[in-house]
Amino acid sequence: MTKAKKKKRLLPIPKLEKKLDRIFSAYIRLRDCDINGNVHCVTCNTLKHWRTVHCGHFVKRSYRAVRWDETNCAAQCRRCNRFMGGRQDDFSLYIIDQIGLESYREIMRKKYLEFHVTRDMLNERIAHYSRLLETMGVRIG
Repeated sequence: MTKAKKKKRLLPIPKLEKKLDRIFSAYIRLRDCDINGNVHCVTCNTLKHWRTVHCGHFVKRSYRAVRWDETNCAAQCRRCNRFMGGRQDDFSLYIIDQIGLESYREIMRKKYLEFHVTRDMLNERIAHYSRLLETMGVRIG
């Protein structure tokens, strides 16, 4: 008697999005931290460990076309990101200072683009950011 091969079950797209959010967030927070693992909040400048801050989005995550855009994201303390609505005015000044006015305008233009998430795209990005995290010495499950 032979066992039938189990068909590999594909994760639903919402679960893949959640996984990518977690891995992408870790990458952004690590990208912005110093060698001791500390990072300054982009809106209030408080210094915190990368594990205690959020991945703040200048243009909110609901705008799918820029949800996983590195230029749209930076480390932000929980207070600013969650309880102060992201401090968008201060965040916009940070974005313009970091990437320039033309790139800022590009983010603002891109946010309205139609964006369809596919399983392949999510898996590719999960693999990409997982590899980047590994080069930083971090593994997110």
